[in-house]
Amino acid sequence: MSYQSVVKAAIHQQAPFNPNRFVKISDRKDQCDIPESAWKALLENAFLQTWKGILFDKGPTETILYPMLMYELQPKTIIEIGALSGGSAVWLADHLEMFQIAGCVYSIDIDLSLLDEKAKIDDRVHFLEGDCQQMEAIMPPKMLSELPHPWLIIEDAHADAVGVVDYFHHNGLQTGDYVIVEDTNQTMWEIEWEDWNDVELISQGQRKLGDLTSWLMRHANEYLIDTYYQDMYGYNGSKNWNSILKRV
Repeated sequence: MSYQSVVKAAIHQQAPFNPNRFVKISDRKDQCDIPESAWKALLENAFLQTWKGILFDKGPTETILYPMLMYELQPKTIIEIGALSGGSAVWLADHLEMFQIAGCVYSIDIDLSLLDEKAKIDDRVHFLEGDCQQMEAIMPPKMLSELPHPWLIIEDAHADAVGVVDYFHHNGLQTGDYVIVEDTNQTMWEIEWEDWNDVELISQGQRKLGDLTSWLMRHANEYLIDTYYQDMYGYNGSKNWNSILKRV
């Protein structure tokens, strides 16, 4: 096959041309093409990653997939649950600016004391403190009703992930909005945290995929998996298995 043929084939496999791009959870399997042996190497130094000198705990595949999705979606509102040091929120805001998207980033954490000073002074990000298991107290329905669409919601807190998704489902998510539930990769919970003793965190992480799958089965006609991004690096080739979702 010639180089030109390869390029043409790649173009026609891109998102706008793929008629089978969006699928129901019932069409998916809980598996991944990236082998377990590769995940340890990919993730073991996650806490050494930085963005503008701020801790930036994102998987290597997400750092490519998210900007592509943002450029296509052109989100006016990004809501991140799980701020940590603020690196990913600043990274999201930088991409909105780079893509000239007039959007706003909200980043939520139960404890904002871990925020890096450089993140604190970034006026493009609204950091909100609160327990994501009580989302109504952090982002009340009236507040959400005033936020422009499209939305991109990224759940990265590992505490009641389905409760978070369900809250936004009942309070503002519209057709075309996206939800990403991070760290549903079953393999990573078997290897990435093997030296940790936070039993509750690990237990919540290991349940994420199963809990989300059960929720999606009840909302099969409302949320579809975007296989263009989900399977960019092989089937479920990211930290997020079957959890890059479009509201339809």
